[in-house]
Amino acid sequence: MEELDTPAYVINEKILERDMRLLRQIADQAGCKLLYSPKASSLAPVLSTIGGYVDGFACSSLYEMRLVDELCRGDGSLHLVSPLIDGSTLDEFGDRLNYVTFNSLSQWQNLQAKVSASTSVGLRINPELSFIHDPRYDPCRENSKLGVPVSRFADLMAENPAFLNGIDGLHFHSNCESIDFASLLATARHIQDFIPEALEAVSWINLGGGYIFQSVEESAAFFETVALFCDGFGLQVFIEPGAAAVRRCGSIVATVRDVFEGEDCQIAILDTSVNHMPEVLEFQFEPDVLGHVDDGVHAYVLAGCTCLAGDMFGQYAFDTPLTIGSQVTFMNMGAYSASKAHRFNGVALPAIYTQGDTGRLDQIWADKFDNFANNVGSSTVAPA
Repeated sequence: MEELDTPAYVINEKILERDMRLLRQIADQAGCKLLYSPKASSLAPVLSTIGGYVDGFACSSLYEMRLVDELCRGDGSLHLVSPLIDGSTLDEFGDRLNYVTFNSLSQWQNLQAKVSASTSVGLRINPELSFIHDPRYDPCRENSKLGVPVSRFADLMAENPAFLNGIDGLHFHSNCESIDFASLLATARHIQDFIPEALEAVSWINLGGGYIFQSVEESAAFFETVALFCDGFGLQVFIEPGAAAVRRCGSIVATVRDVFEGEDCQIAILDTSVNHMPEVLEFQFEPDVLGHVDDGVHAYVLAGCTCLAGDMFGQYAFDTPLTIGSQVTFMNMGAYSASKAHRFNGVALPAIYTQGDTGRLDQIWADKFDNFANNVGSSTVAPA
């Protein structure tokens, strides 16, 4: 990829469309509505492509809704679910907002008067069933801020079933980038056991995101989950994947700028940083690198270019040596990289490229000093 100015964030449109076709096929076979959660990537070219495959967008903020409304108006329904919903947001969108899910009973009580009569209202519940060991990413952690605990919900139903008046649907999200749909099915059965009367009273349920769809054949437990709510209670079922849609379509390409000897292997300094892929640092994982082989002859610690001591990607080995000017490609960087990237040390954000079916690369955005000076990010890039 010699024509790239690195560091570069490359959106492979062929892979994006492939994965969206898979999600569309799975949703259609399950009989549920497919939404996209733009928190994973809100880059305009990504949103514009995804708009042709989904039934709507599940947004978490005013800016996400504005961007989706601007780029993808007419591409399905607009949903809002967030721990913090401001009354002014409801005022601004009015009946353009098709669904709103409140995070708490107090939020619903305080804001229900501002909801348009044409907007369907949901309430988020916390299933209180954890599958994530890291509490930073566990929506069902102790004292979670995300949703009404299902045990409390059950008590409220027993005390006063009328408290659900005005609530059309329920929402839950209980996992993070899992491929084990048995966890989703277990959560669905758990909710069914706790609040069957609520499921009888509402008309829709949103299963959230947090799952990576690999293939139709590996989605049996997902199909069973949708059937539990759809066939068992007559509910319209929504799913709102984020990473599942975009993770594989994005890569970050960097150039080796220095190579020197460490204690037991060489260190290669790249012109990118973990700050361009913050989840590498947050989750403490080694990202996939194109060309890495476990028994490669030439071993390197790949390190970022900032003064942060922990700005390191891990140890990798290659069949051919890296030299100054070599390019290194980090795979599966499509989710959360662009949306979380920042300019620590004043290091520019990666330029953004799209790559179409022909393999041609088109630069659609490049960071400039004025962006740094004015703290402007990359997600506002115009469609390619």
